[in-house]
Amino acid sequence: MNWLRRGRVARGTVAKVKADGFAAVGGGPGRVPVGAGVPVLQRLAGDGSRVMELTTSSAPVVVGIAHHGRGHFVVDALDGRMRSGSQLVYTDGPFACRALVNADDRPVRALRIDADGPWVVEVTGLDDAVVLQGHAERGASDVLRYEGGPAVARLRYAGAPRSDGGCFLVDTFEPDGSGFLDELANHVGPWTGEVPLTGPCLIHAQSDGPWSIGVRPLAGQLY
Repeated sequence: MNWLRRGRVARGTVAKVKADGFAAVGGGPGRVPVGAGVPVLQRLAGDGSRVMELTTSSAPVVVGIAHHGRGHFVVDALDGRMRSGSQLVYTDGPFACRALVNADDRPVRALRIDADGPWVVEVTGLDDAVVLQGHAERGASDVLRYEGGPAVARLRYAGAPRSDGGCFLVDTFEPDGSGFLDELANHVGPWTGEVPLTGPCLIHAQSDGPWSIGVRPLAGQLY
């Protein structure tokens, strides 16, 4: 999977994911995942392979992606020179996920979409990141907002047997998306562990299988 092998170069991308189990975030095959309910800044829809320009400037945004087709589906993020800066999606079949882009000074100017059927992309502001309140479970990649202080995060990744165990990459960013903070996880196959969490922050989990996060604030913390 390219996004994992690229390491930190792949920040701001979405993993190869399946839609299975994504109903936990309100999405599902053929539906753009539901976030916090903020207005849509730009909506793109098409059928087959297209190159679509983003018109929401270079500010950090959340991108919801859904695919209706049964075959291959690939989405590449293109920079201002129309070069591929990162691969947002690489999957097959009906699919839905959410991504964080433009959060690491790598502006995305357009999306190159290679599909065998209908697809929909919706761009929303960072307010669309769902607030993490203690615990959350997701079936694929998503963007969450943590509003607390320093804490311990317990992450669990179920893996994805149909893709050699699956990949799990979790990064945190400044609350306004202005910069990268930390890498919480970068694993292949099922994994469970605890990691330090700096807060407040945006959490961008890139996953091709079900995952969960639980947060335990430090007792008597001063920050």
